[in-house]
Amino acid sequence: MADALRAAFTSVTETVFPSSRSIRNHPRHHMVSSGNEIVSNLALQMSLYFNVYFSPCWYITCIVMLVAKYQKLDSVYKFITIVIYVAMALVEIARLYLGYAGNLQEKVPELAGFWILTLVLQLPLTLMLLLNESMLIMPMERAVNIIMAVFVLFETVQGYRVIKTMIDHQVSKFHVQQFDELIELQEMPDGVEEVGFRPQ
Repeated sequence: MADALRAAFTSVTETVFPSSRSIRNHPRHHMVSSGNEIVSNLALQMSLYFNVYFSPCWYITCIVMLVAKYQKLDSVYKFITIVIYVAMALVEIARLYLGYAGNLQEKVPELAGFWILTLVLQLPLTLMLLLNESMLIMPMERAVNIIMAVFVLFETVQGYRVIKTMIDHQVSKFHVQQFDELIELQEMPDGVEEVGFRPQ
């Protein structure tokens, strides 16, 4: 299951960021040393860090507000609201984990998974809770949803920038490695013969 998700995230990454395909297709890309440059993004990591501590407070507040207004909600919105909160709780756990793993360990597929979950699921659901007046939004609920929306919007924009930076950095390392190998071949002694090319 994990391998299938990783493959799906990799496929989406290659679609959104075509330059990443050149690294994956090279059979020796894993041999490129990471060097001393760190491309993990501090702003994104700070956002994820505070998001991890804020999410439980946000979720508890939303559940308390839901209980307080539950009897006043329309029967359809009772079901919709419960489904949204359950889905957001599961998505929030998954995306924060992927965000931490992708940013700290500089793994593009994990970071792409974080970005996709944030853009496709968490952002629309958060905006729905914030803007849909039919859910009888309470002041405290609106306040925590505004903060959550700020986190999600920032992580959507910053996540895209970090993925692009990581891919560009890995592509640069790939080309540098190719250049170093070419220099090594040119500096080989004349007496050394390549396998498969013997003089007749």
